[in-house]
Amino acid sequence: MISFIVPIHEWNDVTSRCVMNLKSQLSGNELVIVADQCTVPAINCTVVQTPKRLHAAGSRNLGAKYAINDIMVFVDSDILVPAGFVQHCEDTYKADQTEIFCFPSGREVTESVTAGFKGMLEMYSTHYVYDTPRDVSSQLQGYCCVITKDLLLKTGGWVETRTMELESYATKIKESGVKIILENTIQVQHHNHKGLALFTTVFDRASVWTQFKLLDKVTWDGKHKDKKNAIGSLFSLLLWPCLAEPMLLLAWLVAHKILHAKWLWFLFTHNNFFRYLSYAGIHVLYLNCIGLGAISGWLTAKFKSSKI
Repeated sequence: MISFIVPIHEWNDVTSRCVMNLKSQLSGNELVIVADQCTVPAINCTVVQTPKRLHAAGSRNLGAKYAINDIMVFVDSDILVPAGFVQHCEDTYKADQTEIFCFPSGREVTESVTAGFKGMLEMYSTHYVYDTPRDVSSQLQGYCCVITKDLLLKTGGWVETRTMELESYATKIKESGVKIILENTIQVQHHNHKGLALFTTVFDRASVWTQFKLLDKVTWDGKHKDKKNAIGSLFSLLLWPCLAEPMLLLAWLVAHKILHAKWLWFLFTHNNFFRYLSYAGIHVLYLNCIGLGAISGWLTAKFKSSKI
């Protein structure tokens, strides 16, 4: 049997849809909802209230303490699992397994353009660039993953850093000698960031990630985080001065297409032309935010080191 653990910080229509979709597949398996300082409606499952705001990682750790089964599947409250997901978990995962399994993300559930772009980005980076049914990954897709109680204990549990929790926990997992396997045969769906949150979130993450990188606390993953992406994000900032000169703009466009050829081709082949143009434009702004966030992180790290 399996315990499915869902941390929740707010009960809304999205949460209700995702939780009830998972619950409809449970059969005799356990559902543990961790209500992180919020109220949930009466549901026939285990509901754990947090004593204070624990955020995602802390809520997952608390849910694991209350889970009655050795096999635990952590599913975020904005994740829509496909039909047959619970049955797949029952048939595939064992209490004595020595690896952690996580699932790639497919298309965004909603029709928002910014959310759709983030869905494409997650589908590309967690599924498309991995071309085998199962592949070893340096990245942990914490929004939906399978961890046994023994492995959670061995790896030290989820790390709450608010911005870099998955990278921090992935580092602990690697140091523990445990492999992360991407289960590339099943895709879950995400209700992603929308509107300005798409850009503010990636700015913050790029800033913190750069600081962590300068401290050698995170490593490059050749598939999920390619070094050329860092070059591309900084190069994207050159678009704005190039707008004043047509030939410079043309040169920028050509270089941009070359740098991001595989990703842009993915967008082109998976969307209609209007969506492709929309996503291509959002991509430039997204890269701008990564570039500015990286510069902010570098300056912050230099400022901190100068004060030591």
